[in-house]
Amino acid sequence: MTLWSTFKIPHSLIILDTGVIKNTEVELTFDIADYPIQKWWPKTWYEAPISLREAYKYSAVPIYQDTASKINKKRMSQYLADFQYGNQDISSGIDNFWLNKSIKISAKEQVDFLQRLYNHKLAVSKSSLMQLKDIMLAETTKDYKLYAKTGSGGVAQDNALGWYVGFIETKKETYYFAFNIDGKSFKEVIKTRIDAAKEQLSLAGII
Repeated sequence: MTLWSTFKIPHSLIILDTGVIKNTEVELTFDIADYPIQKWWPKTWYEAPISLREAYKYSAVPIYQDTASKINKKRMSQYLADFQYGNQDISSGIDNFWLNKSIKISAKEQVDFLQRLYNHKLAVSKSSLMQLKDIMLAETTKDYKLYAKTGSGGVAQDNALGWYVGFIETKKETYYFAFNIDGKSFKEVIKTRIDAAKEQLSLAGII
């Protein structure tokens, strides 16, 4: 399946580990000559420089396209091979391979990657991992902390895919999840993906 913005989890980790940026608070921009502003883009993507933390939160596509080009094809390929991440195919282009292009991943592969990430089984610095975990934090309650990323996009006419992937820390255990749902449109899946996933996590007694 197409990754969409769930790829921002490994992508952010690679950005930090390669030193493309020093930390999650560095202000980032992109060249509009390379990535012209689209009518459907939220203003948070281009109105002013934003940090990696904000780019992750708002799924700022052009920021991640720009940083992917700076990472370059050789380094990106090596990291994805080391991560054993999906089919590792970036042949469709260094700045778009995750946008319904060549790279694909299953729900099980998403979970396998998250487990390796959480258990420090990836060949990256501890600092990079800790900074990634910090920007992944989506919700904190007295019972758990939820770390996650959404991802959505059209895959065919009248068909869209929505993801919600991540992990949950409770007082006794850590749980990993990768939910995906189908819908007739992008708007439909972005409205339901998180609620649908959290409903299943609640039914399972995790949250």
